[in-house]
Amino acid sequence: MVVNSIQKNARSLSSVYPDPHCLELKKNLYDYLDNRLDLDLDWITVGNGSTEIIHNFARAFIRDKVVIPAPTFCEYELASRRMGAHILYAPLKKDLSMDVELIIEKAKDVDAVFICNPNNPTGLVSSKSIKKIVENIDGSTKILLDESFIELVDEGTDHFSLINKVKEFDNLIILRSLTKSFGLAGLRVGYSVCNPKLSKKLSVNQISWSVNGIAQMAGIVALKDIKHLTRARLIIKKERKFLHDRIRKQMRGLIPCKSFVNYFLIYLNNGKSSMKIRNDILRRSGVLVRDCSTFTGMGEKYIRVSVKTHDQNVILLKALELIDK
Repeated sequence: MVVNSIQKNARSLSSVYPDPHCLELKKNLYDYLDNRLDLDLDWITVGNGSTEIIHNFARAFIRDKVVIPAPTFCEYELASRRMGAHILYAPLKKDLSMDVELIIEKAKDVDAVFICNPNNPTGLVSSKSIKKIVENIDGSTKILLDESFIELVDEGTDHFSLINKVKEFDNLIILRSLTKSFGLAGLRVGYSVCNPKLSKKLSVNQISWSVNGIAQMAGIVALKDIKHLTRARLIIKKERKFLHDRIRKQMRGLIPCKSFVNYFLIYLNNGKSSMKIRNDILRRSGVLVRDCSTFTGMGEKYIRVSVKTHDQNVILLKALELIDK
């Protein structure tokens, strides 16, 4: 649907400036979310991918100190460093779950806390833990809860999301991404949901026309294809199990980690570093896996792989088998 719409409308959209306020896209996001929330359009902010909103959040609210779990998505660190902030890391537990009490303790007298759910790169969902964090952090501390992958969780969004808490907690900003859930990575469309006061502060830092016309149209069309998410979740669950089972049963030096989404970690039990494994796989098979040593606090014992189509997953397995020998 999206590709056909782009082909049909690319010429007309390319010759005019896009709507700087993304009003039509916001209306469609409102319709998409309205079965769960009673919101007005001013609760929604649209950005050039979720990454733009992360950096706008940092410019709007970060002046001194922030808390970031580790490992997690690197853009939180990059955005905070650009503001000259002192980062207080909250290492994950040995089972890669969030240390709730440590985050709450470190969050005293800080500007902001970043949380990713499901976490990247671990793929774990921790909604009960996050709810406890949100409930126990002072209201003056802003919380950016990144739910960019939440719509791809096996059991569905409603069961795990905290988006219905934005009216209860004035300091909570929920971040979402059409890039992830609707496959628009090259077009860059993200959005946030929060109270209008926070939303206005986020928008102050936004560059004019940051979301191009083709991206806005693609987002509108994608949101109408709700069945896509149902299909995607079923495929992800089936193919992730396929990959897990094959790696666990047939490879001695690779141990797949539990995940609820379309990516998962592999623990390297073969004495080789993640960088060497990545380079060997790329050189021998042309397949690129994520070297997780670049994630703060991750070390050199993990790589991350994505769940794709069955044929692509078979190619990945063959590439992993070569380096497991």
